[in-house]
Amino acid sequence: MASVVVSNGKPVTFRFRNGGVECVVNGVQAHAVRPSEERRPSEQNDGSQKGEQKGEQKEAAAARGDHSFTPERDMSPLTPSEEQSWSSGGTAGALPSERKTSTFDVKKMTEAIYGGPEQVARRQFVLAPQRHHVLKPLEKYDMSREAVMAAHHRDFIAIHKAFTKKGYRPTIAETGWMAATSTNSGSLTTHMGLFLPTIIGQASNQQKMLWVPRAMNFSIIGAYAQTELGHGSNVRALQTTAVYDAGEQCFFLNTPTLQSMKFWNSGAGLVATHCVCYAQLSTGGVNHGVHVFFVQLRDEHHRPLAGFEIGDCGNKLGDNGIDCGYIRMRDVRVPREHLLAKKAHVEPDGTYVRHTPAKGGDVKIAERLSYMTMLTARVHMITAAGGKLALGVTTGVRYGCVRRQGFVAASGVEERKIIDYPVQRYRLFKQLALSYAMQFAGHWMHQRFEALSKDLYQDPFKTADDDGAEKPPPDTSDLPEIHASAAGLKGLCTRLAADGLEECRKCCGGHGYLLAGGVAATWADYVWQATAEGDAVVMLLQTARFLVKTLAVARTGRDALPGAMTYLQPFRRNPAYDPTSARASAPRFTDASQHLTLADMLQHRALLAVYLADRHIESLKAGGMSKEQAWHAASRSLVAAAERHCYYVLYRQFSDSVDRVADGSSKQALRRVCTLYGLTQVHEGSGWAGIVDAGTAVAVSAAIEQVLAELRPDAVALVDAFDIPDRVLNSVLGRSDGNVYEALYANARDSSLNKTAPFAGFTEHLQPHLDAKFLALRGDAPEQLKKAMAPKKKKLAKL
Repeated sequence: MASVVVSNGKPVTFRFRNGGVECVVNGVQAHAVRPSEERRPSEQNDGSQKGEQKGEQKEAAAARGDHSFTPERDMSPLTPSEEQSWSSGGTAGALPSERKTSTFDVKKMTEAIYGGPEQVARRQFVLAPQRHHVLKPLEKYDMSREAVMAAHHRDFIAIHKAFTKKGYRPTIAETGWMAATSTNSGSLTTHMGLFLPTIIGQASNQQKMLWVPRAMNFSIIGAYAQTELGHGSNVRALQTTAVYDAGEQCFFLNTPTLQSMKFWNSGAGLVATHCVCYAQLSTGGVNHGVHVFFVQLRDEHHRPLAGFEIGDCGNKLGDNGIDCGYIRMRDVRVPREHLLAKKAHVEPDGTYVRHTPAKGGDVKIAERLSYMTMLTARVHMITAAGGKLALGVTTGVRYGCVRRQGFVAASGVEERKIIDYPVQRYRLFKQLALSYAMQFAGHWMHQRFEALSKDLYQDPFKTADDDGAEKPPPDTSDLPEIHASAAGLKGLCTRLAADGLEECRKCCGGHGYLLAGGVAATWADYVWQATAEGDAVVMLLQTARFLVKTLAVARTGRDALPGAMTYLQPFRRNPAYDPTSARASAPRFTDASQHLTLADMLQHRALLAVYLADRHIESLKAGGMSKEQAWHAASRSLVAAAERHCYYVLYRQFSDSVDRVADGSSKQALRRVCTLYGLTQVHEGSGWAGIVDAGTAVAVSAAIEQVLAELRPDAVALVDAFDIPDRVLNSVLGRSDGNVYEALYANARDSSLNKTAPFAGFTEHLQPHLDAKFLALRGDAPEQLKKAMAPKKKKLAKL
């Protein structure tokens, strides 16, 4: 035994025991070095000088109380194969064998999903730049919020600027594809998706000429400042004020109360130079309602301008690449010319001028323009819901075909794929069918919105072409129905997608909890959309208001019923029609081939729900309630009616889309998926009392089992048809090659926490409590245990 004093003055004692070295600092054992012959194979240094020096450095560090080291890892190559080994999970053949059972051509199915070969090629063109400007696989899951934000701005500008400089303007469908496959969304998503469309839709031509090119070129960055701390979807109740001062020729914007501060404004917290700000406009003491202003937030040094307090709202559950911010304003000066002036402007003397259309125009067109930004966002969210759910479904289905659990038979040899458990298959295929339904409904909404916006984004206050010839004003008759459908579908689809992603995560078992599994991270980044622009209840109540109004119109028998509302036709023929008395004649389902019967059943349920909600309101009014009170009291009935209407719309658009598919094998598989969507609605949905009898319920359950069996060979092909690259999926569980276990191990091995040890805080908080002497045994049994468990000598029997 030898004692020395090191530079810090603490006595250090080295004891030599059985060829090993034990280091004691102040009487407390701090470190022990095993003799080389006791080391594990991976620790052998073959007596090299480099290894000896490294050992000496560790001993010196231990003497100083520093125990940090780099853990050793097996960095030998992983070699995926069909047989398990030290370097292989043995699943390389799992997905290729599944793909061989497909009943259709995956390429043809992809074309059916996205609208034909030209659209598929267009989608691949739009997504192609991501290959060169995205994070490395799984990299995002280990990044700080600051690093995620920096990467977003680097990659978004690199991808988009080359196109925007050439004047490229994506279609609604293309922006939907971008949103559904985005791997690192952030503030510039809001800049392009909300700020820019607001200017295009609500600014005058002169204003657009000044601001749009700068926004497209990222010379200015914008936020969308509508929501307040105390107000969200009730836009008319916003408390931010914009008071015009004729002497100063400007508006003074204020957030006079704590609740009135702008809050949750994406991009405003740290990034935006400008925003479109929604505020109550007043001139001469008269309030003119909510208007939109182009407001500069930060100067050339990116410092907030005078009168602003701006900051980030704090860390969120997910999607932290977006700096959701708050804005407080105190007498912020905004030039008179910065009121978005497509539908109104203020003269220098303070005269408020609401624009009216030229002869032949519709006075409601200007008012309807204010729908467009919000409507754009909702239409995007519907398609993105189906696309995001497709990410989770793809991972869940592929992993379900790779993971084995439980023996197939009593032999105890072959294990069963988890997708072949009936409940697991139902859970996953239900979400698969829902994803398909939402994507087809989203395409339908895109097409309707594109047609509408081509008209509305003309200048609606001019009815003459450049040559002076009269042209008709844009047709906006479909806008109320599109607005109502978008509201309800946004509310329902975002909620279903969020819930569906969580279900897919659960279907991946414990591994699904890893961020690297992909599904949990997708859910966390996506789930905010279920409440953005108003949560499902708020959105569905907007749809319900339209449904009740349309029912009243149908009873007059005058106007044709719009869009999906044709199922109210019985009330047009007979205003006194009572569907409750006609329940006995409701459609009856007997087997899985009756997809048209499913459509009739869902339609009948929607019609009945709208009728019952309206009857509920009328009964409350008859009891003495005002119209407003009755509406409030009947809100549960109204939400139910809107939900059932939206479920019917999803099925109808899905079924109509299947009818248009040209490829026979793809059409047959899609019909099964569509049927499964409808069956799950009957099996799990509410509102079937008096419509579905016991016999129908049994038939539906049997049909589900039949369709699940028919779809099983196509499981992997149906998710492959979504055409989601691995870089977008970003999942160790959903890899297209099926090499799940290699990826899981590599991700764990390379985790940032494994780069150094012990962990931060070990020396201060845990080491003082550890029994260092016991740990120095290094797995050997203590002497007292050896003695206690040693064979006892048998006593000799006495003669």
